[in-house]
This record gives sequence, C-alpha cells and structure tokens, in this order.
Amino acid sequence: MDRRKLDARLEAWAAEYGGGRYEEIGYPSRNILKTLIEHEGFVPSARGYIPTPIYTAADEIEAAVRGMDEIGYGRQAHVLRCEYFMPDAHMELRLTNLAQVGVKISRAGYYDYLAIAKAYIAGQLNRAAAA
Repeated sequence: MDRRKLDARLEAWAAEYGGGRYEEIGYPSRNILKTLIEHEGFVPSARGYIPTPIYTAADEIEAAVRGMDEIGYGRQAHVLRCEYFMPDAHMELRLTNLAQVGVKISRAGYYDYLAIAKAYIAGQLNRAAAA
C-alpha cells in the first residue's frame, strides 16, 4: 500500500472515529433495565434481534489501532490518534495532550512513533488484503 492510499484511509478513519462521536466505544449500548422495560418485565431467553454487522474501512483501521495497543504499541497508537484526530493542532498542543495521558515524548519521538504506527497499520492492511 502506498503512502497516499494509507493517508487517505487514515483520514477516513479519523473522520469516522474522531471528534467525540464514539466516546462510548467499548461499553454496552443497552442495559438490563432497558431490556426489562421493553419486554414488560419478561427477560427473553433467546438473543432476539441481531442487527446486521457493518464493517467499514474505518472499522478495519480502528481494529488495527486497538490491536497495536494490545500488543504493547500503546504509545504509537496514541500518537497515531493524536496525529489524525487533531490535524490542525500545533505540535506543542499535541505533545501536551499526549503527556496528559502518560505519553511523554519529544518532537523527534513523536515522528518516530508515528512512522512505526503507520508501518504497523500498513502491514495489517496488506495482511488483510492478502488473506
């Protein structure tokens, strides 16, 4: 995957996942009380309605970024999110935001981690395309 395609995919990922639209990722969308109210006190034993899964290109990037975080590349994942979720921010603001979440790095370190993150994402996308 060339650099332009990768950047386009990462920008599309940031457009879908950035901006606070998915701040509740990882939490259940319904709770037991809501289910009880909908079924008038009866808890259904079957799973019931299962929505059709939608797997967008941005979901593929998000899965790769989460995977990066899970295998010990958390700093790189944070830098990648910072780079694409805050495209207009000055470098000082980016470094400050990263420091607030425990990623204290220099400007040179930022670009090193960004290059590693992009290489990892490109590798994951190429691996998925080859499968």
